[in-house]
Amino acid sequence: MSMPNRVSVYDNPLVRQAPISAFVALSALLTVALPVLEITHDQAFLACFVVTAVATLIAATAAGLPRLVLLGAILPAVDFIAVALLRAGTGNGASVFTSLVILPVVWAASRPGRWNIAYAAIGVAVVILTPFAINPDQPPAGSELVRLGITVVVFGTVAVIVHELARNARRSVAAAQGNEDAVRAEIDRAATVQRSLLPSTGLDAGHAVTIAGACLPAKTVGGDFFDWYPTAGGIAFSLGDVMGKGVGAGLIAAAVRSTLRSARTVDDASEALKRASDGLAAETLTSEVTFTTLFHARVSDEGVLQWADAGHGLSSIVRADGRVERLLSGDLPLGLGLELLNAWRTTSTVLEPGDMLVTFSDGVLDLFDGDAVDAVAALSREHRDPQALVEALSQRAGEVPHDDDVTVVVLRREAAQLPAVAPVDGVGSRAV
Repeated sequence: MSMPNRVSVYDNPLVRQAPISAFVALSALLTVALPVLEITHDQAFLACFVVTAVATLIAATAAGLPRLVLLGAILPAVDFIAVALLRAGTGNGASVFTSLVILPVVWAASRPGRWNIAYAAIGVAVVILTPFAINPDQPPAGSELVRLGITVVVFGTVAVIVHELARNARRSVAAAQGNEDAVRAEIDRAATVQRSLLPSTGLDAGHAVTIAGACLPAKTVGGDFFDWYPTAGGIAFSLGDVMGKGVGAGLIAAAVRSTLRSARTVDDASEALKRASDGLAAETLTSEVTFTTLFHARVSDEGVLQWADAGHGLSSIVRADGRVERLLSGDLPLGLGLELLNAWRTTSTVLEPGDMLVTFSDGVLDLFDGDAVDAVAALSREHRDPQALVEALSQRAGEVPHDDDVTVVVLRREAAQLPAVAPVDGVGSRAV
């Protein structure tokens, strides 16, 4: 027999047994305290509490050892015997505690398997007939036989209803779990695809820069992305942050990345933003507005940096001497549908050997108290190697609770051309 899959607290045998044990204890107090109630059979009355104690012990054992499925199956039978003894000890047909039989009926009927309906009906018959087994000199009167028939039919009907309701509930739970598993599998596949879109191979040697990046989604699929790729006479790289999280944001991030790559032959960084905006504008005509902040830059082999910023504003140049220059943004994000009111601008500067460009998503802001930009700048002075800086921020993201995606890209201009290197521990790092 397989171990049951408990999906509710009420599947715990001890939880099911608790009200039965409590009502039996209450019946003892009422019988002793109220003159209108009497004990008609001392041995049966005392045996009731012994059997109830045994049932409680069985329930506790079954709860602690769920693999012992047989214990859970025999528990209703023990409870039926306890109620039968209580009825026999407190007046037989006149006992006010006969209605307690409803509890083991419900618990038995709610178990998987239609045979549990017959199990519950037989249990009811045992409760009705036990007093006559204890007192064989007093055979059941005709009225008792009628009582037996009616009671078995009524409680048997209850057992059928409870069993069907429980079976339908189990089917619904199983279907919901199946759907959840399917959705989770789809999300996992989407996450795998998204990770495959991040830079995973070294660029051709011949460009005197070292670049590293990492993306740590808050959910399985995130809205942040980064990318880099070679261009004629240099390299291009991007970091974007789509509003929201999850699969929807991940799909938009993939679309923006693809559009940016389609503009790799264009020298102007802002032109790539315009193309990405045109792609998002078509989506906003038929769906909710979803904006994307984006930093896109080109670095030539001579160290000339051209960059355009669509509402991102979280990029800095950390000079070799430790000075920090913020690359502020005055332009709007992509996807707001206000393209005619906004013209993204390209700004140029020069990266000298040893200078680093650091750009990150707003999820990094949650990792620091106070000014996160200053904190990242301080880390940049401490970790002059791009890969070391990315790993330091990734480590902090693993230590500090955060609800947003954390993404960072670090580029350093080198004094000479370097060969490409392989990634380390899932953190993209390239000397190119």
